[in-house]
Amino acid sequence: MDLAKLVSLIDSRCLFFSRADKLGDPFEGSYPRGNVSARQSWLAGVLLESEPGALASLVARLPEMNKQWPKYHAVNCWHMNDHESAAMWKLYLKSSEGIAVQSTYQRLRGSITDDEKVYFSMVKYIDYENDAIAEGNFLFPFFS
Repeated sequence: MDLAKLVSLIDSRCLFFSRADKLGDPFEGSYPRGNVSARQSWLAGVLLESEPGALASLVARLPEMNKQWPKYHAVNCWHMNDHESAAMWKLYLKSSEGIAVQSTYQRLRGSITDDEKVYFSMVKYIDYENDAIAEGNFLFPFFS
């Protein structure tokens, strides 16, 4: 982080969480192609068995609803490799000057006092063209 963010962290004793849609990744919080295809097939089968009007309207709105989720989720990212990464320094700094804060998962997790609203997970990097992620939790796309 840069010096200003470090001073803010020390002064406020709070971590900064960025809205997920402000991270610069247009796919942040989105579902991979495998999920979208499977969902469309499943919904097509449901439409045949139920009232098509209401469900068809929902199906038509799903892609736009999914695009809105990153606006309502905030994230704070940490790097867990054993070695520093030049790519991470470039991503998180606007200049060539920065400060690395080192911690452990347990210490970071223990420092968060608002357990009901903060969720921890390691990010699993996947191939969005060929892989799918688990369904059933709106946070899963933010961890993949």
